[in-house]
Amino acid sequence: MFAKVFILVAIAVYFVAAEEVGILHQESEINHDGSYKYNFESEDGTKVSQSGSLKTVNDKEVQVAEGSFTYQGDDGKEVKVQYVADENGYRPIGDNIPASIVKNLEVLATAKPPKEQ
Repeated sequence: MFAKVFILVAIAVYFVAAEEVGILHQESEINHDGSYKYNFESEDGTKVSQSGSLKTVNDKEVQVAEGSFTYQGDDGKEVKVQYVADENGYRPIGDNIPASIVKNLEVLATAKPPKEQ
């Protein structure tokens, strides 16, 4: 019985402590040709934007996307990341991304794909 009460109290405390963030602006569009775009901005300054479409690569249709997101980091500084995701993988660009990760992503983007069995 004590465990049930403790769990219920813990859940209640979590929901009371959780801060809701409202959406200030939101748009989305999904098209029949596979293209789309969306964006939103929230009260805490977070901004997200992405667009995508289908692209033919080696006789196969692949989904490609590009976008960005911005938010305020724990240190109070704005964090902004732009990215492209396509047949060459996910490629983020941002001052806050460690150089070692960027280098690894570049190596992966140029690596030969695994042989199909």
